[in-house]
Amino acid sequence: MGFIKKHPIIISIILLFFAIQLFPFIYESERDVDPVSKIVMRINYYPFLAINSIKSGFNNTWKDYKSLKSLKEQNEKLRNENSILKRNDFEFRELKLQNERFRELLNFAEEGPYNTISANVIAGSPSLLRTEFLVIDKGKSDGIKEGMPVTTQNGIVGRVYIASKNSSQIMLITDPISAVDAIVQRTRARGIIKGNINDCLMEYLENSFEIENGDTIISSGKDGYYPKGIKIGTVKKVMSSGGLFKAVVIPEVSINSIEEVVVITRLKNK
Repeated sequence: MGFIKKHPIIISIILLFFAIQLFPFIYESERDVDPVSKIVMRINYYPFLAINSIKSGFNNTWKDYKSLKSLKEQNEKLRNENSILKRNDFEFRELKLQNERFRELLNFAEEGPYNTISANVIAGSPSLLRTEFLVIDKGKSDGIKEGMPVTTQNGIVGRVYIASKNSSQIMLITDPISAVDAIVQRTRARGIIKGNINDCLMEYLENSFEIENGDTIISSGKDGYYPKGIKIGTVKKVMSSGGLFKAVVIPEVSINSIEEVVVITRLKNK
């Protein structure tokens, strides 16, 4: 009772609304509609129109929300599928490149006059004092021995420095303690290739005409490690030192990007 006394306007509006709802039922059985009923029905039309509009708007909003949610889920699914396709394409291209490298190494091993063992490069130098080393995944159990030359199809990489049971350390030709007996392919002039960290130096050349920029340097086969005729690199610069000449040689093999190598065990005819 206290609520009714405090809020008579609200109570009146509520009663009027219910009365409006009842008028159509009271007069629905009569053929002719009297003026009062017409007024009531006309008044009744607008609340229903507003309610219907609100309901319709809510339904449309709900449908839009569901459509957007479905679209978002589809986009997420497409993004995932696209990511998988990109990853598969990347892996396919990587395998293709790896197969091409293996094929070239296999051809080199089969066509060359050497018995070889293929290996994968698995690490750089484990020593903090030396950086011109690689570690391969083959060792004594695979027939690898210390001193064996290591190459790719492009040229000399280095030689086995330490052979463990299942892995080996390879000293690269760019290491300062590395030395390869070599010749200039064009003139047959002989010298010694020594490591120079990022490149090599060919030393002990007696005459300047024996070597020039662009000359190809190959192994001579006279050092007891490397077979004759394997490419070492290309002359970049010729210098004079103490009456002798030396040359900067860029290795044929890109040392920093080696992934697979072959270890030469012996000549096939031996």
